[in-house]
Amino acid sequence: MTLVRFLHVLGIALWLGAGVVALLFATGAKQDTPMRLPRMLLLGRIYSFVIAPGAMLATASGIALTMMAASAGYGADLGAPALAAMQALGLLAGVLEIFVAFPTAQRLTGAAAASVDGAAWAGERMRARLVALLAVTLTLVVVSTYLGLLG
Repeated sequence: MTLVRFLHVLGIALWLGAGVVALLFATGAKQDTPMRLPRMLLLGRIYSFVIAPGAMLATASGIALTMMAASAGYGADLGAPALAAMQALGLLAGVLEIFVAFPTAQRLTGAAAASVDGAAWAGERMRARLVALLAVTLTLVVVSTYLGLLG
């Protein structure tokens, strides 16, 4: 159980830390500067190598911790409002990050790569969507972590 808890904290740390960096990169790339396209390409790498693995690790280890606590006889305690909200918000954040934000970041990286090759920049709507998704998922993770500390 200690290893799973460590992996859970590691996943949250990766997710939050890289998420804040990605949010800064994505919001800073709104202006049309020469650094916009390299930022978008780097953003795709940050998502691929840090945020998505951190989100998957945190979500999978959270599910494992819930199952381990339920099988150890703490199933009734998991229904407490703070813990139930923590589980729901964490799962929602994980699903949004893995199935919505990650594909958006990959499409944005593709648009940036096409722009490097000479095409016009067509990724502003995806960039704005990614900023909104990052803000929502990071807020859900922070609230979920706070509720977990309360529970």
